[in-house]
Formats: sequence, C-alpha cells, structure tokens
Amino acid sequence: MDVDSFSENDLLLLDNHMDGGAKFLGSGANGTADSRRDGRQENAQRSVSSTDDELLDIRTDRYGPGSLGSDRYETLGYMNADYDDEEEGKFQTSSSNLMDTLEDLPPGIGQYDDFHTIDWLRDIARDRMRHRHIMKKKQEGFLEKLKSAHDAWSGWVCVLLVGVAAGACAGVIDIGATWMSDLKEGVCRDAFWLPKEQCCWSANNSFFNNSGCSQWYSWSQLLGAGKDVNSGGYYIVAYFVYILWALLFAFLAAMFVRMFAPYACGSGIPEIKTILSGFIIRGYLGKWTLLTKSIGMMLGVSAGLSLGKEGPFVHVACCCGNIFSYLFPKYGSNEAKKREILSAASAAGVSVAFGAPIGGVLFSLEEVSYYFPLKTLWRSFFCALAAAFVLRSINPFGNDHLVMFYVEYNEPWYLQELIPFIFLGAVGGVFGSLFIKLNIKWCKFRKSSVLGKYPIVEVLGVAFITALLSYPNEYTRKNTSELIRQLFSRCGPEDNTELCDYKRNYSSLNAASPTFYSSSTEAGDGVYKALWMLSIALIFKAIITIFTFGIKIPAGLFIPSMAVGAIVGRIVGIGVEQLVVRYHSNPFFHNMCVSDNFCTITPGLYAMVGAAAVLGGVTRMTVSLVVIMFELTGGLQYIVPLMAAVLTSKWVGDSLGREGIYDAHIHLNGYPYLDSKEEFTHTTIAADVMRPRPQSSGGDSGRNDPPLCVITQDSMTLEELETTLKSSDHNGFPVVVSRESQYLVGFVLRRDVNLAIENSRKNQEGIVSSSIVYFTSHVPSNPNDPAPLKLRKILDMAPVTITDQTPMETVVEMFRKLGLRQTLVTHNGRLLGIITKKDVLRHVAQLQNQDPESILFN
Repeated sequence: MDVDSFSENDLLLLDNHMDGGAKFLGSGANGTADSRRDGRQENAQRSVSSTDDELLDIRTDRYGPGSLGSDRYETLGYMNADYDDEEEGKFQTSSSNLMDTLEDLPPGIGQYDDFHTIDWLRDIARDRMRHRHIMKKKQEGFLEKLKSAHDAWSGWVCVLLVGVAAGACAGVIDIGATWMSDLKEGVCRDAFWLPKEQCCWSANNSFFNNSGCSQWYSWSQLLGAGKDVNSGGYYIVAYFVYILWALLFAFLAAMFVRMFAPYACGSGIPEIKTILSGFIIRGYLGKWTLLTKSIGMMLGVSAGLSLGKEGPFVHVACCCGNIFSYLFPKYGSNEAKKREILSAASAAGVSVAFGAPIGGVLFSLEEVSYYFPLKTLWRSFFCALAAAFVLRSINPFGNDHLVMFYVEYNEPWYLQELIPFIFLGAVGGVFGSLFIKLNIKWCKFRKSSVLGKYPIVEVLGVAFITALLSYPNEYTRKNTSELIRQLFSRCGPEDNTELCDYKRNYSSLNAASPTFYSSSTEAGDGVYKALWMLSIALIFKAIITIFTFGIKIPAGLFIPSMAVGAIVGRIVGIGVEQLVVRYHSNPFFHNMCVSDNFCTITPGLYAMVGAAAVLGGVTRMTVSLVVIMFELTGGLQYIVPLMAAVLTSKWVGDSLGREGIYDAHIHLNGYPYLDSKEEFTHTTIAADVMRPRPQSSGGDSGRNDPPLCVITQDSMTLEELETTLKSSDHNGFPVVVSRESQYLVGFVLRRDVNLAIENSRKNQEGIVSSSIVYFTSHVPSNPNDPAPLKLRKILDMAPVTITDQTPMETVVEMFRKLGLRQTLVTHNGRLLGIITKKDVLRHVAQLQNQDPESILFN
C-alpha cells in the first residue's frame, strides 16, 4: 500500500490519532498540514533535496509497505490506549505484538530514578494495556478467568491489608506512648508494663486520682524521698527524674532516626503530598522507615516535646501501603497505580489518628491527594473503615473510643455565641499565619547555620528546655492529649480540679439533678488560678512548638496546634460564661438563661472550636477538619460553630499568607510540587519558558542556554549516543529525523536508553561502538556493516507537544491535570525546545518574586 494512495484527510486523521489527542494546541510531532502536503507533492516529483522529503521518507519507512498496519496500530495501542472493544478483533495482531514488545524489554524499562517525577500518562496507558490483555486472555480458560478475577479484587484486598496494618500499628503506638509517658512519673509495682490508669484499675482496693494510687509508685518514693507530695525533697527528685527520662527518650528517638532511617523525621505529610503528586523518593516509604517512625513517635511523645503522633500516622499508614502494594504487581510495578493505594492509606492514617474514618477520606481528598478517581474514593473509605475497626478492637485507651480526648456534648449553643466563635476563628488564622512564618524562618536558619550539622544536640537542647519549663506547670507537664481531653470536657461531679472550682450550692434541691453540673455559675478562686496557669501554658506551647516542629525526630503538628487552640478557647469560654452569669438579666442574654441561677454555657465547646480554628489556621484545612472534629465529639449540633470558626480561620490566614504549613515546608525543601489550588494569571507564553530560549532579532537569547540536546532516528552510532549521554545530564532526549530538519519523531528517556544499551551488549552479538542506532521500524540490512542497535521499542512516539505561542496558563494547567514530566515545543512541526516541570515551577516562583533556584529537584 503506497502512502500516496491515501487521501489528505486520511493522513491527517491518522496523524491526529497518532498524536493521541494530546498535541494540545500543537502542530503534531511530524509537522503541520501544509508541510505534509508539500512533502507528498515533492515525493511525487522524486525530489530528495528538502527536509520535508526526509520527513516523508521516515513516514514511508514507518507506514509503508508491510508496516502500515501493525506498526501503526502498535503505536496507537502504546500511547492512545482507549480504542473501543468492538475494534478488538481489528487490532488483535497489533495487541499481541504490543504485549510481546513489553515483555521483551529488559528489566527496569519504564521505571524511574530517585528524586524524579513520574509520567502519569505513560503509566496509566500501560495499565490500560495490561487490563485489555487480561480481558482478552480471559476467554482462554478457567485459569485465565481466575487471574482476571484476582486482578479485579486485588485493589480491595490491598487496601484491606493496609487498613488492618495501619490500625494494628496505631494500637501498638498508642499503648507504647501512654506507658512511656507515665514512666516519667513512676512505675506500677506489681505490673511494670501497665500505665498509671490501668495499674490503678488492676487492684480492687485502690482508688485513682491525679496523684496515683496504692499500686503506683512514683520515682520519689522508689528513690527514698518519702511519700509526702508537698515536701521539697519529693518535688526535686520527681523534677530531676522527669528531665532525665525526657532527655533519654529524646536521645533515643534522634539516634534511631539518624542510624536507621533519616527519612523518619518530621511529620511526613509534606513529603507524602509531593509523592502523591508523582515524585519519587526511594526509601521514604520503606520498612525501616516504618519501624523507625513508629518507635520514634512513641519516644518523641513520651519525651514531653511539643509534638504529636497524629500527623505521622499518615506517614506510617503510607509506609504500610507502599509495602503491601508490592504484593500485587498491578500496583507495585506501576507508580501511578501505586498512588491510588497511597491515597487510601493516607485516609487510614487520619482515621486511626482521630477515630474519624469519614474525615480521613476527606483529608486525603482535600489535603494530600493529587490524583483521586472515584474508585479511589471508595477504596479509601473501605481502608479507613478497616483501620478504625482494628483500632477499636485493640481498644488502646480502655474507654471503647479510638482517641484519648473523645467527648460527648449535648448542651445547646446560642446564636449570640457565634460572635466569640468567629473571634476564635480570627485568632486561629492570625496565629496560624504567624506560626508558619516564624517556623519557616527558624528552619531556614537551621539549614544555614552550624545548628543543622548537629541535629542530636538540637533535639537534646529542645527536650531539656521543654522538660525544664514544663514540669512546674501542671497543664504543660501532662501529656498533650490528656490536656486536650481535660480542656474539651465539661465539669462533672467527679471533677475536683482547679479548672472546675465553681461556687455551686450543693445544698440546693437541684443538686441531684443531671443538669446541675451543666449549668453555669460563678467561678471560684481555683478557676482564676487555672486561667493564669493556662495563659502561661499558652505562651509556652506557642513559642516552643515553633522550635520543635522540624527537628530530626518524628514530630506531628496536629496535637500541639489543637492544644494551643483549646487553651485559647477554654479561656474565652470561661470569660463568656462569667459574662453571661454576671449579666444574666441583660436582654442580649435572656435566651441563654432559664432562670437567674441557671445559665447554660459550655467552656469545653469553646475549647473544641478554638482547637479547630488554630489547626485550620496552621494547615488551612476546611471541610475535612470540620468532619474530623465532628467525629471526635459525636455532636452533630456543633457543625455550624465549627464551620464558622474554620472558615474565618481560613479567610484570615489566607489574607496574611496563602500557604499552609505543609505547602510552606514543600517549598522550603525545594520539592517539585505544582499546587492545583493556585491560579496562574500571567500572560507569558511557552517560548518564554522553554529551553533553549529562542534568539531575539538582535541575536541575543537573553540567557546562556546550551543548545538543545537531541538524538537522530537513524544516523547516530552507538559511540556517539553514549557520548551524548555522558556529556549531558538530561533525563530524556527528543528524537528527530535529522539535526538539519529537526522534525520530531518521539521522545526517549535516559534511563531506558542506558538499560537498553547495557542489555544489548550482554545479550546481542555484534554490537560495537560503530553500530548504528535505529529508532525506526525499517532497518536496512547490509552484511558489511556491524549489527544495528534497534531501540524503537523504548521510543515514545506520541509525546505531548505544544507550539511556541501556547499561553503558559494553558501549559501550567496541562502539567497539573495531566501530570506531565515534560512537553516538547515545536514551530511548524520542527522542534524548538523543551519545558520540564522544573522549568514551570521555576517560572512560577520567578513571577511570584521568589528565588527560582529554590526548586532543587526534577
């Protein structure tokens, strides 16, 4: 079949289909319609002098006699994998050839190097090919049907295993952290493995309060300082031992991270967001990181540092997801598919952190996931459900709840209270923005100063200061989760703390009523003392968290942020309560008081709203945060106050700075993360960003860009190709017809070329340095020449291309929504340059008056 027998429309249709619909605003890899028409006319005249004729020659090689059918549709099947099932029979030969091609490739082809970005389009197309191959073989027998069924249910089985593993890890971590936190104060005499609360439950004749019970021995008692908790010797010994345990736990956490898994430090959420966007960080989700992170979380929390274990639960769950994905080749060998499992795993992480399965799914969707199809939503929900069920079965806190600070409210709230709720939201937004700026400045100082060279010394210094200043204040001495639980709770008949020291008339006839303790009354001296202590705790927590988040141990930010917000909220709540009690006859408060002695204001509710507001200001979460807080409390009626506070926090925080803490740390570390929430409103075009930049009319290119490094399709020797690879550090190379014509043929990755060359030298005879490298299907046979090296199987013949006049607004959207690694820039079909994701990020940073060199990775 001769090419000239096709009509122009047929050729245009084939070329458009060849371009896979992905040549957005471009002229196609092989030229415009005019150049194709000119090429056919010159071919009819047997002209061999023009570059367009060279283009037609390669077309004839590729689609000419004996190759137009199978090779053409092999290309269509490789990059444009969405043909209909009715065409299955038409493409049967090409599909089998395609699968042979994939199977014949050397191991490692199509994989990615460390700190590189994946090609979403290629990986998704490859998975579709694999799926069609399984569906076609399904008709061959029972075994193939069983394989097809296994492929269908493998995703559900994988997320089930991930959920079970995440729940089990969370249970072990919660139990270990509780025991080690209590170990700083004392030990259970008869069963050292029990924490204080369960130790006191184990003896029938014992009672439990803040000071312990007869079964619980403090270190002051064990070291001979007596039993009088008010004596100076008792206090000094307890203080000293508290600091020693804090330093020991912090030192062990830092040493574990430094020796076994440096990636286990921090919360992990910025890196998880970057990985889910398509970035490769080898070892970040490995088994050693999982083990080190789990142990380090327990040690870090037990050291009393101002950090939490809830954020790192997302990292732990994603480690489980990564490990289990390798049991299923469908996910383990395909980076794009693996990220579906990681999205479900991140939902499970939040599910076990807060006992909020629905909030975990929304967190994965809103905050961390980059690619979230509908089936991933279902699997994320199933994974979060499985994780919550396993954690509930373990019951780590002994109260049938998944978190330590679970509370249940049933008191009403009033419309007038929206004013303090919105105020708390504004405070949360201001604090969040201020915290982000100061924490980023401190992290930059750490990187640039000598402090960054001694991470263990920094950890010990922060731990010593924290323990030294925390112990005198009972609200900073206790575990942060316990503090939040106390601030969230309402005062009941069993509470004898200063925070619940109200002047109640216990001789009243209503003292036995269930609503007696839910009513507001005048505060006693203990409440005012508690307010002073809480104010000091607020200042301390707010400042020390700035220096703690970012040190080289596993450290989350959810719990410290919630603690700060809960303290602010409780203080505001008590203030509003006393205001209403004192002026209960004021018409503004008339509906908040049933009688002169019965007003219903719940300070614990204000603590909950304040916690959500500050956490929202720091992380800039909205919907998922409200749902998490609702699942925490079980109070559906408090959604409106939470929404008002969180939205206000978001608005105020965004007005002071657009970035949340995780996005700020992504930019600080130079990760190639292209945020889909940011708008690109500038008027630049692709020619302004591509490399190399085209020369202006004056001959000045505007920057010292090296010439574009390309590979020709059939005129380079193996030695020349290897020289090109050694002389450049590019991750991929455009393949062109010739250096003179610069007509684009395809794109090939450096890694694939290196692997193919290495494999051919081992397994193919006659390959020498003078062998010609061919990226075409037609290879001339000459017995006098050395054996040719055929690399067409690794060539991407449908790379995404754009024209040099494409607006950068469109280019940025393509990189965001298609997950591109790079796009090639053409003009009238001739290759001009290339734009990588790194180029786009640097361009965006430069337009925002930021340092473009801060983008460190590809």
